[in-house]
Amino acid sequence: MLLDTGRDAPSALGHPQADAGGSALMNALINQIECGLLACDQDGLLLFANRAARRELDAGRILTLHEQRVRAAAGSAPEWASALVDAAERRRARLLQLGEADHRTMVAVTPIWEPWLNQPVALVMLGRRLPGSPLALQMLALRHGLTQAESRVLGGLLSNMQARDIAEAHGVGLATIRTQIQSVRNKFGVSTIDALLLQVAELPPITAAVH
Repeated sequence: MLLDTGRDAPSALGHPQADAGGSALMNALINQIECGLLACDQDGLLLFANRAARRELDAGRILTLHEQRVRAAAGSAPEWASALVDAAERRRARLLQLGEADHRTMVAVTPIWEPWLNQPVALVMLGRRLPGSPLALQMLALRHGLTQAESRVLGGLLSNMQARDIAEAHGVGLATIRTQIQSVRNKFGVSTIDALLLQVAELPPITAAVH
C-alpha cells in the first residue's frame, strides 16, 4: 500500500468516502508543504510520502528507502526502529535527531489512529534545516522591501554567520554589513537579531518551487 504523492499516485491513506477529485486535490495541497511528511507502518513500510519527503529519501542523508522500507542513516537505526513501534503500536510520540554533522535534522514521529485505517500508522515529520524555504524567504524580503544586499545579509544571519563572516563572504567591509543589518532590523520593525529570527521562524512551510 504505497502512496507516492510526488508521482501523482492515488491516495492510499485517503478516507474511503473521498472522491478521486478530492484525493488529487489533497495530494496537490500536501505537496505544496515544504516540510517532509511520511507515513510508515511499525516496520518502516512506506505508505505515504509528499514531495519534500521524497527529496530527502532520494538524497539519503537522514533517511533512505530500501525495498519500500524507510531506514535511518548510519548510527540512528535502533532509535528509528523504536520510534516507529512506539508511534504505530503504543501511540507514543517521539522526537529524534537523525543524521550526522551538517545533515543532522530533528524528526517527529507521532501516531495516527483513525477508525477507517486498517492498520496502525506512524506519521513522520521532518524538520527544516532553515527557518524558511528559498521561496518563502524571497517573499519575506519583498514584503519588507529588502535590497539584494540586505537579502544576502538576512540569509547569512539565518545560516548562523557572524557579521564578520558575512562581510568576508561578500567581499565588503564589516561596517557595511553592520549598517545593512541595522537596515534589515529597521525594515522588520525589530530591535534585535533574535527578534528578527523569530519573525522568520513564523514563516509558513511554503514549498521551494511551484510545480
